[in-house]
Amino acid sequence: MGFWDNVNDELKKAVEEGWSVVKESAKTGKLRLSIHNLNKRIEKHLTEIGGIVYDSSKLPWENPLSNPEALKIIDKIKKIEAEKKDLEAELLKLKSKETGTRP
Repeated sequence: MGFWDNVNDELKKAVEEGWSVVKESAKTGKLRLSIHNLNKRIEKHLTEIGGIVYDSSKLPWENPLSNPEALKIIDKIKKIEAEKKDLEAELLKLKSKETGTRP
């Protein structure tokens, strides 16, 4: 194998490694954005629950947790938190893969 063949092979390896790093970084960024969007959804639902609690405070005998709308929102939040936990675990796996450590 000649000099230029070696150079060509090394360039191909470098390009392949570079693309794999770019792809992993893109995945990491996409996961972080998804987690951020889930946090915003949770925040919105918590605001809704706050409104329900505030409205129920006008009637001192009303328990906010007896409101079916509040319970629906709480279920939504729990589902979003589970989804977020899965994405965070996936992100942790990607990070550990990049650094070569275990999650």
